[in-house]
Amino acid sequence: MDDSIDLGNNYRYIQDYPQTIIYQISQEHIGSGPEAIPPVVMEYAYNDKWIIAINKDLEDQHISYWIIDKSKDYKSIEPLDSIAYTMKIKEKNIDLKLEKN
Repeated sequence: MDDSIDLGNNYRYIQDYPQTIIYQISQEHIGSGPEAIPPVVMEYAYNDKWIIAINKDLEDQHISYWIIDKSKDYKSIEPLDSIAYTMKIKEKNIDLKLEKN
């Protein structure tokens, strides 16, 4: 049973631990694909154009911030620190509020 959440444009939130956001390449295998944001996704939000998220690395517990422009290739996604994340949110006028999982 697939209980992932469709975030649009082939992105899916995987709810099972460790929570992650994937890019679903094939419609044949819903809920599987390469990670766009590595585990553990602690908070996320999305709309038609954007996905924003915070994750905590499983190994070193480092916190990273993410902004995904859903119109671009998932391979171009890079983690941000909190300052760069805040600046990009303002610069791109992204009106989303992170929600805890």
